[in-house]
Amino acid sequence: MNQRVNEINTVVESIPDVKIVKPFEQSKIDIEGCITVFVEGLEQPLEFNVTVHPQYPFKSHETETIKFSNDNLIEHKHIMQNGAICIHTAHTPVLSQKLIYDIESVKAWIKKYYINKDSDTHYEHLIVTQKAFNENHFAYFFNEVDYTFHKNQFGFVDYSIMNNGVFYKENIQSSIFQTFLNSDRKKIVEVDWNFQLKNLPQSTGLFIFLKDTPSKNQRWVFDDWKDFEATLPQDFLKFLHNVEERLGKEKGKTLPLFVGYNISETEIHWQAIILEIGNFPFYGEKINKQWFTKIKDGSQIHWAMTRNCSYKYFFGRGKLSDRITESKMLIIGIGAIGSIVAKTLVRCGCRKLDFIEYDVKEPENVCRSEYSFFTGITNKTNDLVNELCLISPYYEIPKGGYEFSEMFDIVIKSYLNDRQTKNEIEKIINEYDIIFDCSADNDLLYVLSQLNINSTLLNLSISNHAKHLVCATEHNRYEFITSQFGGNILKFDVDDLHNPTGCWSPTFKASYNDINVLVQTAIKQINLTLEQEKTLRNFVIETDDTSGFNINIKEF
Repeated sequence: MNQRVNEINTVVESIPDVKIVKPFEQSKIDIEGCITVFVEGLEQPLEFNVTVHPQYPFKSHETETIKFSNDNLIEHKHIMQNGAICIHTAHTPVLSQKLIYDIESVKAWIKKYYINKDSDTHYEHLIVTQKAFNENHFAYFFNEVDYTFHKNQFGFVDYSIMNNGVFYKENIQSSIFQTFLNSDRKKIVEVDWNFQLKNLPQSTGLFIFLKDTPSKNQRWVFDDWKDFEATLPQDFLKFLHNVEERLGKEKGKTLPLFVGYNISETEIHWQAIILEIGNFPFYGEKINKQWFTKIKDGSQIHWAMTRNCSYKYFFGRGKLSDRITESKMLIIGIGAIGSIVAKTLVRCGCRKLDFIEYDVKEPENVCRSEYSFFTGITNKTNDLVNELCLISPYYEIPKGGYEFSEMFDIVIKSYLNDRQTKNEIEKIINEYDIIFDCSADNDLLYVLSQLNINSTLLNLSISNHAKHLVCATEHNRYEFITSQFGGNILKFDVDDLHNPTGCWSPTFKASYNDINVLVQTAIKQINLTLEQEKTLRNFVIETDDTSGFNINIKEF
């Protein structure tokens, strides 16, 4: 017996209330054995076949590399279809300690799910085995809609292919739901996405809302069409038959069927089945002079992937304060600072974000801004809108467009003393809840200070070499910014600037990393202040990388 096998047998024998039924032995790859585990509340110990993989005690791709299995327990929570219970334990590189952790986790599972039959507060999705259909995988993204489906309602779903990619080593096609329609192809409800997604070419699939979960033991999704026999209504089966007949010329092509069911009183989940036209798992049978559609025996269901991309799930792992994400925002200037602010806000759940920017994106802008080289020379507004639409399906495009951006600077600076024009500009600006002025334009900053602005106006400016970021939030923002940069408060080199080829104004030197550190810190400071319902104050972020990197925030 090798040393590893010997150690496993010795450690397991030493754990209280655990007995070895079949000693651990080395198989071709794994180490296998059988044990019983007893905890208070059991009439008799539970038996588990144990498989220890070569990586143990380390995880493999975030998965534990020891399996405790019992086929007789599959009706209970947190157990896989192969009878292996779900455990997640602490890290340790010491095999003996890891075995103790893992068997304690088995005991905890027995107490919680076998004896007490607890249910978790969060929903556990059905277990769906991912298999390729004709060497291709399919994924469908859906969103919550403002509509109440009724039991056994069916019809069509228009969907759009977003991308063809690679799923590990196999091909995958990702698509989005677009519109639900009834069996007569009359629109039921639209699915809400950004304008780029809504303008994609559309194909047609099918849907049925069952209301009840298509599963065995509320754990495993049906794997054979016969499992649906008592569930699918006859009029839906006839609908499928008629659809297949109408699509006769497209024999061999795939057709998605989306099966919906409630996972709570108000929330619907959709699973996708891939049908092959000309090979639907149904046949006609005449009973008492009437035709019925029946399900063929031995017809395996080909499930595809689905993901709920509703706002609460899409941004569920991390979003900014509602004070920011629910606001209508304007960014003036989308160069290095403004483009980073824009992408951060959209990644963190913001939807309503407009821009004012007259400039075009040049190749040299790419290295420290949120633009791509691939799109070449183009308006910054158009380029950034495209970038943001690729990030968030909920981003709403600006209404004004390039023409508004081009005229803004001219009008606001030319007609400051014209009361009517000034009032119109104030009206436009005050439609926004939060405004980020990232223009680095002191003339504009002065003009804005002369307006009656009720919105939260934040000015972000960075010094040369990104030594400081100054954020002015209060009504004295013009005086504060000019005193910080124009006086003797901030010490920095104004001679060592970047001078591009041609007749262009010099600009500050700083890498994308330098700028991003400061901008992200500023956004975090702003978000925390609003989240804690405190008053925003002027602040300066200062970096010192002379003796190890340090960052300090000073409020005024």
